[in-house]
Parts: sequence; structure tokens; C-alpha cells
Amino acid sequence: MSIREQRKQQRREQIIQAAKTLMLNNGIQQVQLQDVANEVGIGIATFYRYFANKELLVLAINNEITSQMTNSIRKIANEPLTAYVQIERILTYYIELIDDPQHQFVKFFKAFEAYKPISEETDEYKEFVDIRREMANVLYSIAEKGNEDQSIRAGIDIPEYVFTVVQNISYFTVESYLTEHDPNLPVKLDPKKQLKLIKEMFLQFIATKN
Repeated sequence: MSIREQRKQQRREQIIQAAKTLMLNNGIQQVQLQDVANEVGIGIATFYRYFANKELLVLAINNEITSQMTNSIRKIANEPLTAYVQIERILTYYIELIDDPQHQFVKFFKAFEAYKPISEETDEYKEFVDIRREMANVLYSIAEKGNEDQSIRAGIDIPEYVFTVVQNISYFTVESYLTEHDPNLPVKLDPKKQLKLIKEMFLQFIATKN
């Protein structure tokens, strides 16, 4: 990579980091591209050399966050643990996302739903697909390990159950914390407690029967 390309890559990373900080602190909708350009110290025309629109910038931020999450899950997958314990730790990892007092990540992922890629031909979208595929491969390897180490009970489609519960726990982590409590219900449903109950029910279901 030439010095010019290195500088261009560094500038792109500066833009992503500045935008991520602004959007996590203030919300995606509230941050304008000019705000990001001002934060980095560049003109808006220079900004557009890196990102043609806000959708691509938001997608790049999402890619960085989900890539970090994938790395965290891969780290769990590489630990010398049974598949059952690895799944338990992955579910706990997702649930703990709501411990952030500002709820920055859950708010970002909720707002991200409104910024679906407008083109599948961009580098950002291709990276988006690659990261999701990488995450799926890590989860599949854990499911396969469950077959081998027999820490997950026989007679069920382990990959199907693992993908289903991880996907829904991650989705419910976002939705439950941003949904107001219904005052008409006889009990107050604490988001984290609900997630823990779902995790416990799933783990009991897949546990090896003694």
C-alpha cells in the first residue's frame, strides 16, 4: 500500500470514528454529515470523497461495531470450553449490552434499521455481508463442536437451535430495552430479567440429559 493510500485509509478511519462517537452520543438522526466533517476538520466536499451519503457512513459504523462483536464471540469460541458453556457465554455477552447506562449500542442498532443499504454494489455492503457470514461461521463451528463433545443433548438440530436463539436474543436485547413498560400488565417486566429467563429456558432445553 502506497503512502497516499495509507493516508486515505487513515482519513477514512478518522471519519468513521468521529461519526461513531457523535452518533452513539447523540443518535443517528441528529447527526448531520457537516457535523462529522467539522469534527474531523475537513470540508464537506472532502468528506464526500470517502462517503457518498449518510447511509454508507452509517453502514460503515455498523460494520465496525459488528466486527468487534464478532471478534468477541470468536474469542469465546476459541476458549477451551464445552460448546454448551460457550453458548451460555455468548448469550450472556448479548444480554450485557443493555448494561450501558446510555443504552448507546441498542439505540444505534434500532436506528440502523432505517438505514438499509441503498445499493448492494458498494464496498460497505460487501463488508456487511462478509461480517455476517463470518459471525455465522463462528456460531456454526460451536454448534458442530456440540455434536462432537456431546455437551448438547442428542436428537435436536443443534445449528438450527443455536442460530435461532442467538439471533432472537440479539434482536430482543434491542427491542425489549427500548419498549416502554405496559402499565396495564400485572407485573413489571424488567428487560434484562426477561432476557435471562429466555437464556435459561434455552440452556435447559439443549442441556445433555443425565
